Amino acid sequence: MGVTHLALLAANYLRGAEGKKTAVLEWNNHGDFGRLGRMCTGQLRDISCYRIQDVDYYPQADGSRLVECLKAGYQEILIDFGSIEEQVYIELTRCGVVWIVMSFSEWQMEAFKEIAESKEEAKSVSWQFLTVFGSEESRREWNKRQNPKILRIPFSADAFTVTRDLMEWMETTFMQSSFSGNVSRKNLLKRKKKRSIQR
Repeated sequence: MGVTHLALLAANYLRGAEGKKTAVLEWNNHGDFGRLGRMCTGQLRDISCYRIQDVDYYPQADGSRLVECLKAGYQEILIDFGSIEEQVYIELTRCGVVWIVMSFSEWQMEAFKEIAESKEEAKSVSWQFLTVFGSEESRREWNKRQNPKILRIPFSADAFTVTRDLMEWMETTFMQSSFSGNVSRKNLLKRKKKRSIQR
């Protein structure tokens, strides 16, 4: 699971569980959204927006596309920046909430430490660091001694299927970040209470 997979999962959660009008912008030149859109919709040519399960996906978007989306009344706009570069980092500082996905392996810890220590924004509540691959022991050791804390993403085989485990993880993660201002905290707590009664 990488950034794009998580962006799709989050979008499907926000639309399906929260009922939010959601857009996802591909802010990189990977071309994944175009391929995804053609495969899921049967379109034979590239178009500017693909609607999949009631979520709008914009391939190879930029600032002008973001402005259009802001004017279009979306309640949530997710941006897939791909890998972190200096220009991307400038854009990240403008976002209300930032999720950075990393592979937590021993040989990558030094690079991550540099990002975490040299970027003051990385220590704010709106920045979440997430991992799905790598050493669980190393992650736990990091969380005992260092900041920011790194959350483990549950495995997901299908970005369009939000399982109960993933839904619970999303709820917890959203509540830990300033997403909780957009996602209804009352609804999240109500669902958690309901599930605990059912168990």
